[in-house]
Amino acid sequence: MDPSTNSAGNPSEEPAPARDYRLYLPDPETWSARVKVGWEKEYCFAKLPGQDYLHLLLSGEIYIQRGDEKLCLWCAMRRNILTEDRLYWQNRPRVASIPVSGL
Repeated sequence: MDPSTNSAGNPSEEPAPARDYRLYLPDPETWSARVKVGWEKEYCFAKLPGQDYLHLLLSGEIYIQRGDEKLCLWCAMRRNILTEDRLYWQNRPRVASIPVSGL
């Protein structure tokens, strides 16, 4: 059997690399990750595009919290509070490069 074919005689394909599902929280001093436990009603503090209401956090859902503010991961990603960029610490604007106005 030709090593470039599978058992059905079809050309074998390289499997796609697994997606990296890690998320990073660039400001862990102000935000913390939590897991919703229980079925009492708690809401994400952000509205999804096109919606005029807040959406529920479900039991077992991972969310982030700062004080009383809670955000589902989707809304935290949309607001750039979370990132998939493993090198976020290298790609952030440096304090010296942020323009200071009004001095």
